[in-house]
This record gives sequence, structure tokens and C-alpha cells, in this order.
Amino acid sequence: MTEPAPRQAADAGYLERLRTPWWWYPLAILAAVLLGAEFDVVMPQFLVGVPVLVAIVIPVGLVWRLSRGAVRVADGRVTAGGRSIAVAEIDQLYPLRAEELRQLVGRHGDPSAYTFVRPWAPAGVQLVLTPRPAGEREPYWVLSSRHPDRLAAAIQAAR
Repeated sequence: MTEPAPRQAADAGYLERLRTPWWWYPLAILAAVLLGAEFDVVMPQFLVGVPVLVAIVIPVGLVWRLSRGAVRVADGRVTAGGRSIAVAEIDQLYPLRAEELRQLVGRHGDPSAYTFVRPWAPAGVQLVLTPRPAGEREPYWVLSSRHPDRLAAAIQAAR
């Protein structure tokens, strides 16, 4: 199954929703049912449904919440998570393959950098920001993307 292309329009810029894979939901429900079934042994039979229901709602809600992340380029700004930066403040940008992204957010990266990384979106983009005095702002951003070349092209076009 192919991934749908991110929405890209002249007025909206670029929008990529970093949704969790669909198969995470059945796994969350399966794990919740197995966990909730443990209460069958210690609770009266008429109350067993309550912990099972709670055990299903929490993991499914967690998977849904993880799925809300998006990367957007619009109105001369790049927005990822709750943070936003003007494209004029971006000095350089680099599309990253999966292994490069892992290195950059791992021990080879700067701990003061802003990272918006989702493990199910293996590639990404590094945005090196214009130099500022130390401690005033993070040196670069690392963003997950299923389509890093398209994201980089949208940022270049917004410059």
C-alpha cells in the first residue's frame, strides 16, 4: 500500500500529517484486551467490563494523540509540533535519509537542537538556522517527514 502524498497547494503551502500507522490501533486494542482480561481473575464477573473498557480507551487514545503531529510550510513559516520559525531564519536545509536522521538525533547531534521526530516517519529534514549568540536559540531543527525532498522543496519555494 502506498502512502498518500502530502497536501500541497499554492495557497496552503505544504502540509504533511505524521499519522501513526493504521496497524498500531489493532495492536493497542489487543494489548488492552489482554491486560483487561487479567482482571477477570480478581474482580466480580459483572465488573470485568469496566477495566477492559478503560484499558482499551487509554492506549487507543494514546495512539490517536501520537498521530496528531504535522509539519507545515505556510505564510513564510515552518511549523512543526507547537513551534514555528520564519523561513528567513533558515540558513541551510538538508534532506536526511533514515540513518542520517538517527545519527543527528542521537549522540552525534546537538542536545540544544529542536527535534520533531516520529519513529514511523523514517526520513527527515535538517534546518540549520542563521547564527545567533550562544544560548539565544537552538542551532538547528530536525523534522521527520515521509517525503523529505518535497518538504525541502516547499521550504525553498517559501524563501
